[in-house]
Amino acid sequence: MSQVSYFKEAKNFVAKNTFNTYVSGIDVLQFLYEHAATGSMHDSDERYPPPLCHPGTREVIIVRIKDWYGFLTRPEKPIMWIHAPAGYGKTAIAGTISKWLEPSRRHVLLLEDVPERNSPTRFIITIAYQLAMSIPELAPHIDSALKWNPMIIRKALEVQLMKLIVEPFKALRELDDMPNRLIIVDGLDECINSDQECRVERRYAEDQEKAQIRIFELIHTLQSHRLPLSFLILSRPEARIKEHIQSPPFKPIVEVVDLYALGDHLNDTETYIRAELSHIAARIKDEATVGQDGDEWPGEDVVNTFVERTNGHMLYASTAIRHIDNPYGDPRTLLKNLVESSSHTNPDLAHSSPFSSLNELYLQIMRSCPENNQALMIQVLEDIISSFHLFSEGTGFKRALDILDSVSGRVPGQGYRAIRLLHAVLNISGWDPHPYAALKPFIHSSFPEFLLNSRLSLEFAIDKQKGTRRILSGCLDCMSKITLQSEMNGNGYIFAVIAWPRLVMKLLSSEPSNFPYVKVMEKLLSIDLGACSIKAITSGDGHLTRQLFYKSLYASDLYHSFIRPFRDHRSFMSEPLAQRAVTHAVSSLENSLVHFLRQSPIEWPFAFAYTFVEFVGWCRGKEEGTWTIDNNNQVVKALRKLWEEHPQHISDLIRCFDHDLIFVEKFLRAFDCYYFEPSDSDSSSLSSDDMSD
Repeated sequence: MSQVSYFKEAKNFVAKNTFNTYVSGIDVLQFLYEHAATGSMHDSDERYPPPLCHPGTREVIIVRIKDWYGFLTRPEKPIMWIHAPAGYGKTAIAGTISKWLEPSRRHVLLLEDVPERNSPTRFIITIAYQLAMSIPELAPHIDSALKWNPMIIRKALEVQLMKLIVEPFKALRELDDMPNRLIIVDGLDECINSDQECRVERRYAEDQEKAQIRIFELIHTLQSHRLPLSFLILSRPEARIKEHIQSPPFKPIVEVVDLYALGDHLNDTETYIRAELSHIAARIKDEATVGQDGDEWPGEDVVNTFVERTNGHMLYASTAIRHIDNPYGDPRTLLKNLVESSSHTNPDLAHSSPFSSLNELYLQIMRSCPENNQALMIQVLEDIISSFHLFSEGTGFKRALDILDSVSGRVPGQGYRAIRLLHAVLNISGWDPHPYAALKPFIHSSFPEFLLNSRLSLEFAIDKQKGTRRILSGCLDCMSKITLQSEMNGNGYIFAVIAWPRLVMKLLSSEPSNFPYVKVMEKLLSIDLGACSIKAITSGDGHLTRQLFYKSLYASDLYHSFIRPFRDHRSFMSEPLAQRAVTHAVSSLENSLVHFLRQSPIEWPFAFAYTFVEFVGWCRGKEEGTWTIDNNNQVVKALRKLWEEHPQHISDLIRCFDHDLIFVEKFLRAFDCYYFEPSDSDSSSLSSDDMSD
């Protein structure tokens, strides 16, 4: 079995019911790297090429930031908050400042496009890693903190902040003479507790606010220690963020900049448009590039009209340029249609919002697709917007479309062909993703918002719930064909096994009265869920299977979390059906664990360790040291038998785990499945805190 362990090179390591164990021989920088949001770094492969301001644009705001930061001296106010509506180039500004500071390595960049960064859980670890790389003299102190307590990465963020950043800085003493470092946080409005996401969809906004407030509190704590750190925060001007910035603790230490009111946005978009149209003209250069008036394409009047249409909105300009630079169409015709289309054809768009022209552009892009293809295009978009968050890291857009074709019953490749003309708004070209990059199908979040608002998208409005119901039905159909003897050809089957519980939860939380309750529960009871989980775990795809139990066992909350809301819509007699389905799901998943425990450890697949840890976590009681299962549980029986007949297999099982080691040991000891007594030689490596235990 492939094993993943952060302590595989460790020496003098004793696992005990304590968190004060010294571990030598580990590469701390590598340890931090594996837990950091590595995609947030300015030179990350995940975000290549990095977004930068077009030459000659955003110069006013760039100068403003440089003047505030001061480079060698610390700014009077340690925090700058730049806010603007979506599409005004905040991420490009962050990237440009990052590039400016790159030679001196005096910055840390955290970006909204990186999925792991969207959760605050990796915020401190990522900063600590980048600071250790940027300040060599800081690295030994971070190294020491982690070797004394590798479990810091599992502690509260406030503890991580003190142990991995504040205390190492304080140990250097001469902080006043140290050059200032800039921590750039882009897209704070996108931050959310991703571990809680999708459990109940209506809690999204609440979780998002909690995550934002926690990040603010961490930043406030960091600056209060007067470390050589400044913070550049870029986000939309959301009410909750603005309220926090204007609160008494923050107001004296934050410089607020309204990007929308700063600089000449119309001039910036004109600079960008002229440069990009020049590149397109060079590519298509032939006799037809000369207009009737003798001017070269596209002509001054056309450019001026195009610039006016943007209203200074850079997102409009960049989206329009991608639409014009179409590999499947004629740029000249597309630009002509764009500038000649009547403005504000939709009365709901005829207002002063910066998105009014952008929404019109989105309509024009959709209408440029063949009419006989539009129904299928809408269906595929429904599938994408309903399911893209369910795909594992490294899936890639092309692979995701192939899976959705399989699950939705479409001919292979039909999904891609239906949307290939939407390259201006979809990341269709991203066929080779970074292995740890989450699926990001939309170039900008304003496009799915447009699609979901029927007043804006008109005939192209999509029904997200319809897409979710279609995918759930397809997943259950796929799973009904799986047996222990069947071949798992294609990733559609693996996706179906992993995705169905979250699809059920989404529908129950968003439209309980329309949920096909009886049909879904009866379908689940007819499926061999044990075979489904075994096949998924043995698929060899660690990215798809490592969270199988986390996502599938969550279905065990169906009775407590989802049946009660149904009492207003369905008779109480429906509840036993749900109880039977839940019992069937849990027992089937436990059967799959027993199936692997009966095998030799050498036969355990990569994902088995992950599923076992999630099972242990699911069994954890509300109070410390309590469990929701007893000695009659079939997994417990299998473990006890394994301990009696092959104790070495239990030791092999324990060696599969890293930071969950102590947690798993507690579970095994509670059910008399494991016992470990350190030898006399081992005792010498215990810390004083360990000995006191």
